[in-house]
Amino acid sequence: MSKTPLSQAKIILILSVILILGGSLWVGLEKFFHVEIEGAITPPIDAKDEADRLIQTASQNFFYHEYDLAVENYQKAIVLFEQRKNFKRAARTYESIGDLHKFFHEAREAEDTYLLAVNYHQKLNNKIGEGRALKRIGDLHMESSQLAEAGKWFGKAAEVVQGAEPHIVKAKIYETQGHYFKKTERISEALDSFQKAKDTFDRIGYPLGYDNISPMIESLKHRQKKELN
Repeated sequence: MSKTPLSQAKIILILSVILILGGSLWVGLEKFFHVEIEGAITPPIDAKDEADRLIQTASQNFFYHEYDLAVENYQKAIVLFEQRKNFKRAARTYESIGDLHKFFHEAREAEDTYLLAVNYHQKLNNKIGEGRALKRIGDLHMESSQLAEAGKWFGKAAEVVQGAEPHIVKAKIYETQGHYFKKTERISEALDSFQKAKDTFDRIGYPLGYDNISPMIESLKHRQKKELN
């Protein structure tokens, strides 16, 4: 593993402060925003459960740039979750390992690990979890400017969550797909995706997402109308 650049070190510091604060921070935020609480948030530093302590330790490893130890502790937590048949937590922890690989620009390892999460979510029939993991693969390719690959995975994510109940993950999948279509000059499809995101944000009561996306829709409508004329 190469040394972390200064810019990445700053990101690590910010993320680690959030991770170390653990659940208490997110409980506070939940009063003001619609946040996704599904067991993937880093447990408090005084967690009593062994698997939770391993995840907390992995977060601390990340803070101290102990990348290999972080992966090792996440994997130990997965073993415990699997023994307990808590496959949902195992899947989310695989997503966390994928995020680590992504952070260190290990694209192949990140995609492979996200796919392990996808497989778990599929077995659980967890459409939201599956869509989230697929979206992360799309994000991975988007950040490396592999637009065709990104579009393929965003499409898979959107298809998976299509029949799922309104959820912030579902809204974000549509929003991200909208940005992909906008970047690739597919304006009609971008409008459709952004509108789906807006409707979902509205249904879950998340005004921040709704308000942020509304100007984008109006701008694209104006652009579309101008091009047609």
